[in-house]
Order: sequence, then structure tokens, then C-alpha cells
Amino acid sequence: MNIEKYFNLQTQALKTDSTSKDELLKAIAEAAVESPNLKDIDSKDLYKQLKAREAVGSTGFGDEIAIPHCTMNNIDDFVIGVLISENGINFNALDGKPVKLFVYIIAPSTKRNEHIRILSELAKVLKNHSNVNTLLKQDNVKNFFNQLSEFSNLENTEALPQEFSQVSIHIQDSKVFDSVLELLAEVKEAHITVLEGSNVGKYLYSLPLFSHFMNDEHRGFHRIIIAVINTVYVNDSLRKIKTIIKDQKCELKVMITSHPLNFFFGALDI
Repeated sequence: MNIEKYFNLQTQALKTDSTSKDELLKAIAEAAVESPNLKDIDSKDLYKQLKAREAVGSTGFGDEIAIPHCTMNNIDDFVIGVLISENGINFNALDGKPVKLFVYIIAPSTKRNEHIRILSELAKVLKNHSNVNTLLKQDNVKNFFNQLSEFSNLENTEALPQEFSQVSIHIQDSKVFDSVLELLAEVKEAHITVLEGSNVGKYLYSLPLFSHFMNDEHRGFHRIIIAVINTVYVNDSLRKIKTIIKDQKCELKVMITSHPLNFFFGALDI
């Protein structure tokens, strides 16, 4: 995914003097509308959209980082920008800590899938403490985004071979499910669906022969993630999924299968 064309390099604002969440959202709106992609957008309208998104839940995901974002109906392309607060701002982050680094995304409402991919890609880079420490030391917007690109594969535009595989992951542990789904959301051009399933114990429970061994607890958590992925990314994705499973000691709660596809057509909205 090449998103460098969306970086808001028109604004000179990098450091912000905002002391509250509301002031910060206004500062983001004022900086964002300097991008040509938002030439017809009023900063007050954008501020209202950002504030409405925060009312749903804070985009501060912890460790001094937030990715404020919102959608607009009358824009064609994304705008990705940054503001840094040296002292930190109370942004109602998940860990309760002040936020220093704000990477914002203004997205077209018609490009939901790409919006989610960008969010996932940025989150992956910003979860690395070393990356964040380096980014916070940048002294201008251009240097910030150059450094961000070095930490990620955002600039990779190489054409991929049109060969795909289907990866199916049966999961009986909710913690693993969340981690694996988040990982797959980062894979470029992956098409993902989730099926609600049931452990076979749910059905054996009703059979007289097995009722002595089964109880209602065997109904349990069971979901199936089916992902169609470019073959280039399959091995790396499987390796990362196996690491998650081993780290959470859930080898007996997850089953993975993968096979190449002879035919692939269409797409799924996330």
C-alpha cells in the first residue's frame, strides 16, 4: 500500500501547544485542511467529525500514542498528518496516560477497506517503542514522514504476482482471536471473513452416548477466520500467527490450514 501521496506535507505545524483534547482536535482540523485533498472542507466541519468519532471511543490506544481519524462524505482521497505535544495531553487513552504523538487520518467515507488497512499499518509501526521515540525527536513534518516510511513498508509499490492462498484459522480462545484478526488486518489486500462456529461438543452433548462426557461448557468460544491472501505474504503471516499461539500457550485451542487457490474472483468489504 503506497500512502506517501496522502502525507500532509503542506502544513508546517509539527509541535502543538494544545493543552486539552478539544484544543488538539481543533489544531488537527486546522492543519489538515491545508492539504489540497481537503481544499473544499471547512476546518470547523472537520473538527465536528473528529469530535464525533472521539465520542464513540478514544483513538488513544496507549503508550503516549493516538491515531485520531474520521470520514468525510465529500472528499476523494486521504489526508495523513501528525502533531506532537511535548508535554502530553489527556486524551482519554486506553491506558490513562497523556498522549504525545498524534498521527491523524482524514478518510473518504467511500474507502472503508483502505481506511482500515492504513489504520492497521500505522498502528503496527507505532506499537514499537523505539520507533515512537525516534519519531518524537523529529524537528519538521517532512523528516517525520521520511522516518515513518523507513520504519514501514508504506512506500512499497512493487507489483505482486497474482497468486493467492486461502488461510483458515479455527480459534477457541478469544484473546488469540483478537490478536490474529488484528495481524491479518495488516496484510495488504487480504480479503477476510469471520464465521461464528461451535465446538463439536455442542452437538455431542445432545447424543446419549456422549452426554456423560460433555456438559454445557463445551459449547464455548469458537470462531473461524477465513483469509484470502497473496501467496507472497502467506508464510510470513503463518509464522507470526504461530508465534502468537505459542506466546499465549494456546496450541490446543487453535487449528490452521492453508492451501493455494486455483480460482479467485471478487472482494469482501471489511
